[in-house]
Order: sequence, then C-alpha cells, then structure tokens
Amino acid sequence: MSNTRESESKTVKKITSLHAISHDKDVDGLNSAAIVWRYAKSKGLDFSVTLTDYGGFEQVFSSIASRRDTLIVVSDLGIDDTTIDIVVPSLSRAISQGCKIVWIDHHQWSEQAIKAILAFPNKPVLRINHDFCAAEIVHKVLMPRDEISAELAQIAHDTDFNIREIDAASALTDAVSVVRFGAIDRREDVSDALHPLLSKLAESGLAGVWDDRTKKFKDSLLDKRVDHYRKDKAKKMRKALAGHCDTVIHERLVRVVEIPSGVTSTDMGTFAAKEENLKVDGKSLKVADLLFMLSQGGMLGIRRGHDTVLCNLVAKQFNGGGHPFAAGGEYGLYEDFQAVCDDLFQILSNRTDWLIQE
Repeated sequence: MSNTRESESKTVKKITSLHAISHDKDVDGLNSAAIVWRYAKSKGLDFSVTLTDYGGFEQVFSSIASRRDTLIVVSDLGIDDTTIDIVVPSLSRAISQGCKIVWIDHHQWSEQAIKAILAFPNKPVLRINHDFCAAEIVHKVLMPRDEISAELAQIAHDTDFNIREIDAASALTDAVSVVRFGAIDRREDVSDALHPLLSKLAESGLAGVWDDRTKKFKDSLLDKRVDHYRKDKAKKMRKALAGHCDTVIHERLVRVVEIPSGVTSTDMGTFAAKEENLKVDGKSLKVADLLFMLSQGGMLGIRRGHDTVLCNLVAKQFNGGGHPFAAGGEYGLYEDFQAVCDDLFQILSNRTDWLIQE
C-alpha cells in the first residue's frame, strides 16, 4: 500500500481521527470494522464507527459531511449508479475539510461509481477485489502483519464464502443476527447494539468473545440467546422449505423459497444446501442448482448448489450483484408467491449467460 503510506505521510499532521463505516448485516462487515479499529489504534487515531445497511446510506453519509481532519474508511459496502448522488456530495464536503477517503470492498461496482470515488481530490484509496471477502482485503491493505487481524479475516472468509468449517465463525454469524434483529425489533441503533461485540473482537480477536474449549460465547446471556435463535430459525427454515417452488431451467434445478422473518439469506442458503435438511412431507428433495430466497420486502438472496451456475449474473437480471457463488437482487413488493415464482422462472428461461456449460 505504498501510495497510501505516501499520502498518509503528507497528511499525518492534519489527520487526527478515523471514522469507520461498515456493513452491519454479517461477520464480514463486523470483522472489517474490527480490523480498521486495530489500524486506528496502531496509528494513535481517535476511533469511531457506524455500522449500517444500504438503506441507511442517506443518513450515514449526510453525517459524514460534517467531519474534519478525519480518515474515513468504508468497508464491505459498495455503491452503484443509484447511490452515487447520495454518497459523493457528502464525501466531497468532508474532503474539503481535510478528510481522506479509503474505500475497501468486494462487491460489483459500475465504472461510473469507480470513477466517482477516484475523481475525489486528496488521493482517495479504492480497493475492490471480488476474489476475497472484505475483511481479507482490509487485512491485506491496512494490517498485513497483524495476527489478530489475520484471524478475523479468516473467520470472515469462512462465513462469507459459506465454507462453514470453523465452529466459532458460524456461532459469530448467529450472534450478529441475534443482536442485530433484537436491536431492530426494539428500534434501537444497530451500531450501538453491536458495539460491545465489535470492541472485544478489535481488542482481542475471537478470544475476546469465544471460549474455544467449551465452544461457547464467554457472555453467557449471548450464548443462551444464540442457542435459542438457532433452534427457532431451524423450525422456521423447515417450514419455509415446505412451501418451496421448483422447476428445471436449462437442465438446472431452480428453487424459490420465502425467507421467514428473523432469518438471513446466509442462514437460509446454508440450511438449504445440506441434503439432511431437505426432507419435506416424508420426501427427500435434491439440493437446488440455483436457490432464490425471497424476503417479505421483495429482496432476493441468491445461492448456488452447483458450480455451473453464476449467481452474480443471475442477480444482474434483478438490479443486483455479488459473487458467482452468492449474490443478491431486488424483485419488488409482491402479494402472490406463485406469481413471483412464475415470473422468476420466465426471466431465467430467456437467458443462458448465468450458466457455465459443463
């Protein structure tokens, strides 16, 4: 990161604080913020953080406009042509007041969005790499020799790439969901609710929150909440699968399910990828080659069960993006689930660019 170090050396007398903005929805966003926090501490910068989802961009970035002499680090969040006008004016104002921008992400960006960030004065840093999760990129860019940051990146990789080989990573995913959904239900600030978990990860890594010997969270109340959440979501996901809608398109099994409230697309996608979970009414279903997960608000989670399907190209047909193995898009508000299924199937039938031919 030679360009970054050179730029920092020129502004070190002015930059006095670091404000992180990261995704509040999953472990990748949380661990990215934790690594940024460690970076701020290593540089002696005052640290603050905002965890948000895409729907909160207007409020989050409008508050950024008042920042002065601050290193603003955005991670695990992308912008597209629809959000440029929300983000750019606020960052421009902040830069005019001595701020510097570092943006690190792994999602799909349009050329217009990339150019908008790189056009800022004060040498903005933009790092986008689709081959890694955001925390891995943050680790490589900001804290490449820090062991705790490496661990946080590894945990995020396990969850974001849906590998699920690290028990603690899966548990942390559920903990984030428990805390986040709880805050939303109580109409509390999600950043404030996640802050205790974030601060412990930033200070001590996984050891700050997880007892690897007992395989439990050190916070006994959080551990009980996670255990209850896991049992409850398993019931919800089984019920959701019972209402699935299947068809075969271009020799690929395509499945649509509705995501129940309190369950993430990551949860649902992981659950539906295991054959042992696919027993419905005494029959065993096959793992779908392509899975659509439809939320009550009309958002689409997209996962694959076979590597001949490209989720990111499927998502492009629904104003979304992501990775070949996991992506998201938007269908819109709906009333008739079967009508949505028919529509999704028809759209996919008309194209083949989402397939890799065997």
